[in-house]
Amino acid sequence: MRHLPLLLIFFVIGCEPAPKMTPQFEPPPVALPETVRELTPDEAERFIAEHAGCLIVDARTETERKDHGQILGALPFDYLHGQPSLDRLAKQPDKSKPCLVYCAIGGRARLLAAEMLKMGFTDLHLLRGGFNAWVASGKAVAR
Repeated sequence: MRHLPLLLIFFVIGCEPAPKMTPQFEPPPVALPETVRELTPDEAERFIAEHAGCLIVDARTETERKDHGQILGALPFDYLHGQPSLDRLAKQPDKSKPCLVYCAIGGRARLLAAEMLKMGFTDLHLLRGGFNAWVASGKAVAR
């Protein structure tokens, strides 16, 4: 008990205040080459019509797709499930095929597009504003 005051002094002297950190509310920016174009919902709709058989990649979760629908013909590649989705994408036979990638608002789609570039995909397009912008502009949704 007589050592308690001495321990408290060492504790107070030895402690430093915690470093101040600024919380992040957005994912880090993803630098994509200029060849990866962002398309408005109208441009994306034309892109899908003009490129029959293009790969439409939905990076949202299964719950998001069930609750809100998806773009007709989109294939699920849930970005949040990581490697299994990336492995499935890597098995796509034609990486030169035009691709439209989207998520809810755009963040996951950008991250997934960066991964797709590493896999060798060459003709990538992003839906500006994501699925939310698609729905807000009155585009068709598959349920």
